[in-house]
Amino acid sequence: MPQITVNGIDHHYRLEGPAGAPVLTLAHAQGFTLDSWAAQFDHFAGRYRVFAPDLRGHGGTAMAGAAYRIEDLAADIVALLDALGIERTHYAGASLGGMAGFALALDHADRLRSVSFVTTQGILPQTSIDGQRAATDVMRRDGAKARVDAILERYLRKGYREDRPDSYAELRRQFLDVPVEGYAEAGAAIFAMDFDGRIGAIDLPVMIIAGEHDIATTPERMMLYRDGIPGARMDTVPNAGHMPYVEEADAFNAILAGFLDAQPTG
Repeated sequence: MPQITVNGIDHHYRLEGPAGAPVLTLAHAQGFTLDSWAAQFDHFAGRYRVFAPDLRGHGGTAMAGAAYRIEDLAADIVALLDALGIERTHYAGASLGGMAGFALALDHADRLRSVSFVTTQGILPQTSIDGQRAATDVMRRDGAKARVDAILERYLRKGYREDRPDSYAELRRQFLDVPVEGYAEAGAAIFAMDFDGRIGAIDLPVMIIAGEHDIATTPERMMLYRDGIPGARMDTVPNAGHMPYVEEADAFNAILAGFLDAQPTG
């Protein structure tokens, strides 16, 4: 897959679909890669130009090597759009990618046609920060293998490992391919963010997508964005946890497609 250097970092990305079609940008969760969107490339790339980057320190994209903010991830995405000649895009971000979506929607709204926030939030509760810091400390000491299964079991619905062993193995591979320090850099940016007080200023078509059994970002937590962002819609993917676009891809794709199809094409 191709690479572009923007903002001093070599970025790995995937871009597929008909030239001239509306662009759909997909941004992945912390600890995973653009490969987590495989089912969305299969579903949407026939009628959208689908673009997915590996975020800083993930997959084939280099680490920042220093502290950065969620706003810097948004700036990377804007710079990639510029480099690829993409003026405006629909945007769907999951977890970390959704956090970058808040920064895009607030600071770069002119580049977006719509934004879909998937199992994400604009500020992390202290209990979640404490838990992630502890997990990162273990991974720094013992390697990512020491925590990968615990993290996946928290993210995925109960029984997913047994029901979908191949998919589970692929997510495990992605997580183990992400450098621990890349995961830690993203974590530090997440801990410092606070978008919740600004969500009322988002002026774009917005879709909120939750996972029915998500314990990392519960549907109840995501109702804050449904209620606080003017005109936002919300739907919940049944039988899914924190990664509904993987766990129940058909149901997720139907929700996202219904929202995108309702948007103006001009």
